[in-house]
Amino acid sequence: MITLTPDTRSLAVPPPARRIRRHRRIGLAQIAAGVLILMFVACFIVPAIFPLPPASGGDLIDARLPPLTPGHPLGTDALGNDMLSRSLYGGRVSFIVGIGATLIGLVVGGTLGMIAGYRGGRTDKTLGWVFDVLLAFPALILALTIAAYLGPSLMNEIWAVSIFLIPATARVARASTMSVRREEFVVAARLAGVRESTIVRRHIIPNISSPLLTFAVLQCGTAMIIEATLSFLGLGIRPPAPSWGNMMASGQQSLADTPWVVLVPGAFLFLTIGALNLLGESLRQARDER
Repeated sequence: MITLTPDTRSLAVPPPARRIRRHRRIGLAQIAAGVLILMFVACFIVPAIFPLPPASGGDLIDARLPPLTPGHPLGTDALGNDMLSRSLYGGRVSFIVGIGATLIGLVVGGTLGMIAGYRGGRTDKTLGWVFDVLLAFPALILALTIAAYLGPSLMNEIWAVSIFLIPATARVARASTMSVRREEFVVAARLAGVRESTIVRRHIIPNISSPLLTFAVLQCGTAMIIEATLSFLGLGIRPPAPSWGNMMASGQQSLADTPWVVLVPGAFLFLTIGALNLLGESLRQARDER
């Protein structure tokens, strides 16, 4: 029979409480995933199926119409452009930049971090110094500098954001690789003469993929925030092409008279980032409990 002391009794969590907490986490993760799927479908599939007003080139007669106006459920901006159309098409930019930059950061940063963590020694010190230098720069300043140098375009935005994501992802991959490298099955494979490439493919990559994917979900939200900031400052996608960032920038001058011009794209961005963060945090908690 196990006797709990006052200290250990306070730390013990009864099974029903663990089940309730797990069910709550799963429920929140399902809600977050549902919101993300809904946003993705709305941005990429709905405009291709249902006829929507054009995202640019609106009629000035329809300028500044409030939400719930017939034909314009989310209103129009100062140029008569439909806010629903612009928000959906603008969401494509955020998703493309967020997913693209995250994939580049995951592949490049994950590979470099895995090499540093597995090889150790001088390789680890050199790559670690490079990661530290890149992480020393404020994320927004680094992205602004790269975007200003490359010029405003969708691909340049992806590269500018990915430069920030690479060192952070590499740090996670390095720490995870160093932990797995010390496991008995990896040591046994080395002693058995298994090639390093085989060890990495069969043992290292499968065991570090879970923390990397969890971190990538959170980084995707960060990438979308940086993209919106670049577009807001005029270093990303420029009007008339819509993005959530430049839509908020164009509406800030008339915020008092037409607040929906800023609130609508802001709400889309808030829901997407919130769902990504909630999903990433739920995945992290699930991984920690295993």
